[in-house]
Amino acid sequence: MSIKSSFNRKEFLQASAALLAGFTIPKSNLSAFSLTDLFSRSYDSNEDLSLPSPVRTVIFINMEGGMSHVDTLDPKKNSAFGKVDSSIRNLSVLEPFQKTAKHLHKLTVIRSTSCEDGDHGMAQHLLNTGYRETETVGIPDLPHMGAMISYIKSLNKKPSSYFPRYITMGGRNGKIGDPGYLSVDHAGFHVGDPNKPLSNITPSWGKYENERILRRETFLDALNSEYNNKNHSLNLDVWDKMYVAAREFRDSDKISSFDWSKEKESVIKSYGESWQGKAMLIARKLTEIEVPFIQITIGGWDTHDNNKSRITKIMSETDQGLAALLGELESTGLMKQTIFMLSSEFGRTPDVGTRDGRDHHPKVWTTLIGGGSISKGRVFGETDEKGEKATKSSPVMHVRDLVASLYKYSGINPKKLIKNSQDRPIAIANKASKVVEI
Repeated sequence: MSIKSSFNRKEFLQASAALLAGFTIPKSNLSAFSLTDLFSRSYDSNEDLSLPSPVRTVIFINMEGGMSHVDTLDPKKNSAFGKVDSSIRNLSVLEPFQKTAKHLHKLTVIRSTSCEDGDHGMAQHLLNTGYRETETVGIPDLPHMGAMISYIKSLNKKPSSYFPRYITMGGRNGKIGDPGYLSVDHAGFHVGDPNKPLSNITPSWGKYENERILRRETFLDALNSEYNNKNHSLNLDVWDKMYVAAREFRDSDKISSFDWSKEKESVIKSYGESWQGKAMLIARKLTEIEVPFIQITIGGWDTHDNNKSRITKIMSETDQGLAALLGELESTGLMKQTIFMLSSEFGRTPDVGTRDGRDHHPKVWTTLIGGGSISKGRVFGETDEKGEKATKSSPVMHVRDLVASLYKYSGINPKKLIKNSQDRPIAIANKASKVVEI
């Protein structure tokens, strides 16, 4: 299967917004990028790319910056915080995760996640694709796993109308949301502020705004119809698809899933007042409508100094929302059709520096994963006394194996090949990876 490269979602939304507003697009803009790439993939049957799975949605919490495992989920003598009991027998974590700790019996705790990359950009690339940057020289358009899952899920369930299948919230460093060689409709739809997730979706024209929109759309349709009859081209067909997609998104009943304010007051309070809590609540609502991939990126973990105070701040804004999300996924039965994963690009050194800081440490860190058919209440791997590396007897979960395993448990065949924009067959998951039973 060959897939052409695409322009990014920002260009797509800019063009779509202009079309919805009734503006014309200058012809000069048509040559700026390949319009035929936008909806270049036909939704033909490709059952061989999928595996049997009840999973409809993946929620990935990306702790960007390098979360200190010894201060959060893997207690050691030199941890900056006190221990708290978790809901897994004989398993303790640290105080920053004290609310989430009550839900760990729903997950597998991987304490031996590992990689070789201590650079943020390179390690985030690995975490989001399953490939090291040194392994993808000459492959500039590798899609993030969210785009891949969005694409393959759409092959087996053709959408009746356009709605984003890969939604990102929080940080955007490291090209988070990149569709690579997949078409732009599989790029991450980014929500910059969960408190106002779709603040520009409707015009503020007052009493007669619906009538004005209808008049403009009718006028634009008439102009387009007359022009297309005389000047038919593939580019114009694609522009029309862009316009239809933007209109379908604006008018979709699913758009209410971004509005957390309609939830019961008790539910809103359970997630907390922070943007992280609101993002978790939106994620739960998007899971209900089976959005294939939801990514929340929470930054601030690069704690070279003020390690304890910075972790305290981050988790005071995050722990409550995490606990509420895991609780609702379980109580509503959504956990059976959802994969939940929380990880970082690497851990941090067990030894504390002079400025109360810890440095990059890719040798080992902790990941939480669960849902679908993944084991509950399991601890995978263990670290040595300091938390510096996995013990000799411990299994190690390399990040490429973590991504391959995520694909497998999500119903994606990680070993299948897709041709990229250079007509080069690329494995969905890294060929060097292996699926680990968790």
